[in-house]
Amino acid sequence: MSYTHKCFAEYERRLFRAMASIPERVPWTDSGSAEIQDVLRGCLGVHANWTPTIRTDCVQITRHDGFTIEHLQSHSWPGVRGAAHFYVPCGADGPRPLVLLCCGHGRGGKLNLGYQAMARAIARQGALVLVPDNIGQGERTPMGHANVVAPFACGTSLQGLIVMETLGWVAWGRDDERVDTTRLAAVGNSGGGHLTTYLSALCPNLAVVSSSGRPTTNEFVARKEKRLCHCSIVPGIVGELEMWQILGCFAPKPMFIFQGLGDSLFPPDLFHLTVRKLRTVYGHMAAPDCFRAAIVPGEHSWDVGRRVLLADYLKGALDLPGEQEDHSVEAESLLAVDGRCFDVWPDSALDTDRLACQLTGVQVEPDQRLWDIYPPAVDAARLEQMTERGETLQILAQFEMFVKSDSVITETGD
Repeated sequence: MSYTHKCFAEYERRLFRAMASIPERVPWTDSGSAEIQDVLRGCLGVHANWTPTIRTDCVQITRHDGFTIEHLQSHSWPGVRGAAHFYVPCGADGPRPLVLLCCGHGRGGKLNLGYQAMARAIARQGALVLVPDNIGQGERTPMGHANVVAPFACGTSLQGLIVMETLGWVAWGRDDERVDTTRLAAVGNSGGGHLTTYLSALCPNLAVVSSSGRPTTNEFVARKEKRLCHCSIVPGIVGELEMWQILGCFAPKPMFIFQGLGDSLFPPDLFHLTVRKLRTVYGHMAAPDCFRAAIVPGEHSWDVGRRVLLADYLKGALDLPGEQEDHSVEAESLLAVDGRCFDVWPDSALDTDRLACQLTGVQVEPDQRLWDIYPPAVDAARLEQMTERGETLQILAQFEMFVKSDSVITETGD
């Protein structure tokens, strides 16, 4: 047996040991929910006083059938620029529900065809829809996303930065007089479903949440023997919290989770496990009818069927007045490159690494790699390349990051 194989095997055992000692934190009590939220903030590196105040400038309005789209340039933290689309139904009388559509890794961010089609369907039913580009995605790609390291060195995380900025967007929406602040929802698939999972626990202003293409287990994500996008890495969460506990903090408010039967990224069996545990949470809260879950035909991404499913759910959950549109064929793009909020990304805008340093006050060495921040307990010189899905040191560093710190690795021999 090779040294490298033994290293992988020992990390696997370490992850299992951490899971075997995971605390019994239950989200259906006030103290349990508060503890889950505190632990989650610690893992993500989220602090209330770091949440930015979002300021926006509407640089263009495009008109469409039944709604307009406001093209927004935003400022969050000092020097940090952003871009978002705000879908506004025509003829709105009085405050309307607001749906925050959280983008995943779809190409183009908010301009991705699937996100446009979903936002259009919701807007035509009568809700305002806010679609921001996450840090380092869409128009903000120059900031850096998948490979950023400085946030971890600074004591936060890429996902933590995204969560804090998104909380700022929710506050921005609550300040808009067109928004009914009692009917706020967040929806997302894949990376967007990852984000809505954390919002379900950390954003008390939300009234409805839907996470899809993501509800599984943190342990399963951590054990993937592949290079992960760095927004998927949450330091120390394995052996501390599982997804059902985080999502369970939202109970007894309405929640809908779903995924495709053919999803190759997350096994349906783990989805069923998460559903069972969440049904237990909602049962303890005497609100079983407020939780809904479904496995539907299809693969990982939102498709026509899932857009229909989600739009129909939001119509009922938010009491939307409009009718469902015809989803019988894939939607055409509303916006192409002319839907951008910036002609050219500002040279003066901070990138993600500089944002992390500015926000935390920690300065880091340039050009660090993940294993420089979380060095695996191995002899790097003896490692072999084991897979085409990522460098061995990268994968072992991911294991090291995910597992809680009090679960130590043993010496790996020949």
